[in-house]
Formats: sequence, C-alpha cells, structure tokens
Amino acid sequence: MMTPALMFQKTAGFLMMPAGLLWLGLLAASVFAWRRGGKLGGAGRSREALPLVLLTIGYTVAGNIHVGHALMRRLEAEVPNLGETPSAAFDAACVFGGATEVDSFGRPQLACSGDRVMAAVRLYHAGLARVLVASGVSEDDPAGPRNLGAEARSLWLSVGVPESAILVVETPCRVTREEVAAFRALKERKGWTRVALVSSAWHLPRIQRLAKRAGLDAIPYGSDWRGRHHVFQWQDCVPQGAGFWRVNLAAWEYVGRLAGR
Repeated sequence: MMTPALMFQKTAGFLMMPAGLLWLGLLAASVFAWRRGGKLGGAGRSREALPLVLLTIGYTVAGNIHVGHALMRRLEAEVPNLGETPSAAFDAACVFGGATEVDSFGRPQLACSGDRVMAAVRLYHAGLARVLVASGVSEDDPAGPRNLGAEARSLWLSVGVPESAILVVETPCRVTREEVAAFRALKERKGWTRVALVSSAWHLPRIQRLAKRAGLDAIPYGSDWRGRHHVFQWQDCVPQGAGFWRVNLAAWEYVGRLAGR
C-alpha cells in the first residue's frame, strides 16, 4: 500500500504538471469569482461566476483517471471475454486499424492500442487463427496517407508470422464502418465461416453494432483492456494526461455510436 508521504509526493508532482497547474488556476479563479460576486451583489452576482465554476467541474471530471476507468469499464462490460484460448480456431482474425504508428524515421511500431496487433499474433502462434487480416488508413503524415494494414503486416513478419498467413485490405478504410464493410466482403469472397474481429475491448461495442447492421456474422475478440478496477488514490483525482486520454477515448466511442461510424 502506498504510504501517505509517497501519496503526497505524487499528488504534488501531478499538481506541478501543466494540467495540474491549469486546474489550480481554475479552482482559484472560481473561488475568487464566487466570493467576489457574493460581496458585490449577492445571488445575482454569484450566478455570473457559475459558468467558470461549471467549467472547473467539467475540467476536473474530464481529466480524472477514476472517471476514465469507469467509462472504459462500462464499454468493456458489453464484450465477451474469450481469453487467450477460444474454444475453436478462426478462419481469419481481422484486426482493426489504429494499433500502429511510425517512429521519427518512418519505421512501423506499436501504438498505445498495439495489443490488437499482438493479440492476433498470439492467436496465430497458438494455432487459433489461420489468417491475419489488417486494414486502415491514416492521414496524419505530411508525406501522404499511411497504410496501417501494411504497418501491421511489417510487425507481424518481424515476429514470425509468414507472408502467406497475412492479408492486407486493399480498399482504403478511414473509419470503422468502412473496415467492417471491407471485412464482410473479404469473408464472403474467401468463404470463411468463423471470423474474429480483433480490436480494443472498449472499441468492440461500436464494432459489434456496425457489424450487425452490415450483416457481418463474426465473433468479437477483445484486447487492450483498459477498464480494470484500481485502488482509489487521491493523486488520481488531479486532472492529468492519462485521465484525459481515457475519458476522451470513451467519449469518442459514444459519439461514434451516435454518428453510426
């Protein structure tokens, strides 16, 4: 268990980070505006400070790690946990893009969601996936669109997956809906009967809805699980990068669900 001294040190450290300093500034400004409003004109003036107070509360929630974990946990609860050893092998494991990036020299590497790529590798080496399929395009490179499927293939080859067991979707897929459509077409063309849709567990609920709408009969296979229960720690209440990242990912999934993308 973390000692009070260490907890204090970590909390102080997070407060000195940019997000923490902004939070302290918002708290101080909110308290000042509220107290000044009360002195100048009572409830009417205090109400003028309300937008700043609400902004502070919103910032606090948006950067809170505990909130982020709870939102991730809620999304992941919709996904069956098949574990490392599914009951039967898959004809193909289709991996959604967004799990790779390139370094400063243009070489492929795993991104934060890279467990999607490695989950497929584990299935293949365990004899549980005969073919690995990759897709996705990113427009974030000044040199031109990045082929995320080709990046995944490069990483798979480097860990012992043969070229003959890898397929890269040729159709440029920029959103999840397009990837689902491409996987459905590939499944029909190849005559596969048992297909796994491999992605981050928090991303799979939206994928399942899109697959059902597109008529793609496939099995969701979760990876990159982010919603595990954490011991409550005060320093995690300070808005910080990890909290914003988790809350943003969850919010993106809910917005994507509403938009049907």
